[in-house]
Amino acid sequence: MKPGSQIVLVNAVRLFAPLILLFALSLLSGRAPGGGVGVLAGMAFALALVLYALVFGVAALRAAFPPPMVRLALALGLLAALAGASLPRWIFAAQAIEGGAALTTAAAASFTIVALFGRAPTLRDAEW
Repeated sequence: MKPGSQIVLVNAVRLFAPLILLFALSLLSGRAPGGGVGVLAGMAFALALVLYALVFGVAALRAAFPPPMVRLALALGLLAALAGASLPRWIFAAQAIEGGAALTTAAAASFTIVALFGRAPTLRDAEW
């Protein structure tokens, strides 16, 4: 995107991306665990990532959420979900499962977004 073009869109994403992230956090913390709240919170986080990547580009997304941090979030999410599932009598088991599901969903969506958006400029149009 050229500097100075689409200034309304850029400022709208700068305004709404933190609000979307707060919405994801409020989904995760405000709802009772169970019923897939963690996956919904992860998808809301992924929505903010998609908007950021669409407006600022995949290079800016990689700078904001670098791949080692994404891998760490994926590992911690899986660890939290497995800990909650393997310790059912633990008082925070349900919350650990939902938090793990949110982290795993957000990290997997980030990998998918970077792979798809990073590959899109190299794809060619089909000849019909």
